[in-house]
Amino acid sequence: MKVKFSLLAFSLCCLIISGCVSEKEETKDEKAQPVMQNADSSSIVSETDIKNIDWDKTVTKIGTNGNSDILGNPKKVGYVGPDLQAKKKDKWLWHFFGKAEGKLTVVAYHQETSMKKPLLTSGYTRDFSGGAMNGADATMPSNVSLPSSGKWALLVYIDEQLFDTLVIDVKEKVTE
Repeated sequence: MKVKFSLLAFSLCCLIISGCVSEKEETKDEKAQPVMQNADSSSIVSETDIKNIDWDKTVTKIGTNGNSDILGNPKKVGYVGPDLQAKKKDKWLWHFFGKAEGKLTVVAYHQETSMKKPLLTSGYTRDFSGGAMNGADATMPSNVSLPSSGKWALLVYIDEQLFDTLVIDVKEKVTE
């Protein structure tokens, strides 16, 4: 009888403790996912942001980093990296002019389909605070990818405020 009671008490304690641990983990996870998650951060995009896209103003050369061109918009945002091909992951080095740090959110908006996707392969948002380089106040490396070809507007938000819009043409992936 003592063994059954002890076993029952032990099982009950384990159940109560596991319930408490589980509850604490959920609270911890909620706090640990401020903005870096892959949640739908496209919700910060307003209708005005979409309407104000100048589809004819594609990125241009705004400088060089020695061997490669910096493409983007003068005194705002630029990147060093290859032209994107659909469904291919590439690396870009972002250049920020006028901002030295913040939470970067990049929402890619497809002109024909109105599809919204994260450009960064890590999700919509991440922190940046890289050092000054090539005349920029901050830089940040990232992996980028888009699912389809066509004209895309990259809505660049810093600390949830629209900072710049980069319009790019994404080509079909070249098979090798």
